[in-house]
Amino acid sequence: MVVIQCPHCQEDVGLEDGETGLFDCHYCNNDFTWDGGLQTNDLTDKFLVFLFSVFSPSLSFIASLLIMFILGGGGGWAALGYFVISVGICLFYTTILAIISVLKKNKPLSQGIGLSLLVSILTIFMVAETL
Repeated sequence: MVVIQCPHCQEDVGLEDGETGLFDCHYCNNDFTWDGGLQTNDLTDKFLVFLFSVFSPSLSFIASLLIMFILGGGGGWAALGYFVISVGICLFYTTILAIISVLKKNKPLSQGIGLSLLVSILTIFMVAETL
């Protein structure tokens, strides 16, 4: 037996395993369809996707900056080269996520990428001021 929530009243409705189609809710008497797919908490999933899209490009950029400072030795052309590489890694990763968000029409992913780009640009300006 599968227990799902009615999309109208949010009450738990029990269905037999493998059943799909149109069903009547015992609580609110509204019809709903069930295709046998996995039902998840949509708001939680959207929030987790948003957090992933905000922090993963930023973390890749921060990791690249740390590598830049460790390998770059603090200044000069080498540091500038590592800085350009770290920006390139961040832009590449963020572009891949942006393409995925457009293909999947995932609004939380797109919003998170936008915020991540804003944070990355601010970080670039702050690092550029120190060089």
